Amino acid sequence: MLERERHRLIVKFVGERSVVSVGDLVELLGASEATIRRDINTLAERGEIKRIRGGAEAISARHESKLVGMPFVMSQGIHVAEKRAIARAAAQLIAPGESILINGGTTTFALVEYLVDHQLDILTNSFPIAARLLATSQNRITLPGGTLFREQNIVLSPFDNDVIENFWGNRLFTGCYGVNLFGMMEMDALIAQAQRKLLKRCEHVVVMADSSKLRRKSSMVVAPLKNISTLVTDDGASPEELEVFKTAGIEVIVTSVTQEDRLKQSA
Repeated sequence: MLERERHRLIVKFVGERSVVSVGDLVELLGASEATIRRDINTLAERGEIKRIRGGAEAISARHESKLVGMPFVMSQGIHVAEKRAIARAAAQLIAPGESILINGGTTTFALVEYLVDHQLDILTNSFPIAARLLATSQNRITLPGGTLFREQNIVLSPFDNDVIENFWGNRLFTGCYGVNLFGMMEMDALIAQAQRKLLKRCEHVVVMADSSKLRRKSSMVVAPLKNISTLVTDDGASPEELEVFKTAGIEVIVTSVTQEDRLKQSA
């Protein structure tokens, strides 16, 4: 991608999101971290964006509250084949008639395809997941109350006494920003808070994370490894990366990306 196009996209992305991290821009634009940092410096010197620690901020922030992280529609186009393979493997863990929780995200959204023939009791904070399940399945769907964040397409509430407190599920299926020896990590405090509420309402935590997330770190730990029951990832993970989770007593499921997954990605 040409430098001029990268600069245009960075300004657009920062303007839409108010704040964006270097990591998000690296993933979105497919450029190196060093290149993105140079781009941010150049654009900041021109007065087109503000340079902040770990990323960039819009000159004039939008009024609507924003979450730190990549928008749902953009994230949907990244690691598509891996997410589909992970979702297929994760769906095998679900027993008929089970009650489960599905945290919002594009990896967990891929799970919906494999729940069409199920009859489950599902709580999800994701509008796209709820809408697709309602259209394609006979599963019973519960949505919590709270504020709808348009870019991530999730409903989050700062209050403890909401619908989530009255739901119990056998498993929570969740994605994350990163997962490593420190635990499951997120970039946004409100997202981390919402995930911790979900963690309290299940017996088993299933983390669905493509192999790139095993190499990501953040300053915000949502849950230590001892709270994770199962990790489902793709075969891009190295044995050394997986050993961290096995040593912690976590069930590790490694799934292979098929040709059908890749064809689905390009469709």
